[in-house]
Amino acid sequence: MTKPKDNERKNKIINHVVTNGHAKVNELAELLNVTTETIRKDLAYLQEKNILEKGHGVVTPSSSYLENSFAVKEGEHAEAKTQIAQLASTLIPQNGVVFLDSGTTVVQLAKLLNLRSDLTIVTNSMIAAQMLQNTGNQLLVTGGELRQASFSYVGNWARKALNNIRVDVAFLSCDGFHEEGPSIRSFRELDIKEAAIQSAKQSILLADSSKLTKTGMYCFSPFSSFNTLILERELKTEEKLFLPDSLLISHP
Repeated sequence: MTKPKDNERKNKIINHVVTNGHAKVNELAELLNVTTETIRKDLAYLQEKNILEKGHGVVTPSSSYLENSFAVKEGEHAEAKTQIAQLASTLIPQNGVVFLDSGTTVVQLAKLLNLRSDLTIVTNSMIAAQMLQNTGNQLLVTGGELRQASFSYVGNWARKALNNIRVDVAFLSCDGFHEEGPSIRSFRELDIKEAAIQSAKQSILLADSSKLTKTGMYCFSPFSSFNTLILERELKTEEKLFLPDSLLISHP
């Protein structure tokens, strides 16, 4: 059984490597006041979990833990994201209040909502707001500090805006999955997603099926927080194993 102290050390290793971009074994051993043998065992475990990668004397974050730019993400699995957005658009009630986060699949949904004129749409996404600039819906943008990587508004200002509203449906995206729930690669996005879920009557997760084999450093909410997971296709039996039976899974 893994000891809490061992997990704490592994977490410190992850944070140090991700923050600095790389680290050496001797450097980590000195930092954590343990032997290099202990560090090598930890690194072997973290590499097996696809969290860190070992090179020639240098440890770096796994590519699955590095956040891609919005432009890169937007071009990936475009057809799947369009199918997901089309299904998601049918779940919005008349005269509803909707939250859209900053994910690229959610941005595809924002495009479709230009066909509606009865909604109040709240978003922390600069791109979604631009897509909706000529909308007939009421558009509310949280404001806050702009993250260049995701073109999302984050920080205390954005969180307070979400704490002061109630929405019918919140649409959220993720970078991948942990066993407990969906995950993301940016710490700055955590509290915004949490605030959106707390403010919503229903929370719907949008994720193309490629996310099932990916992960992110931060699990932002348990599966129990979501009413529905929308994917572009039906899942295979083995793909459903880590998803709870209580989670409704929808696809076109």
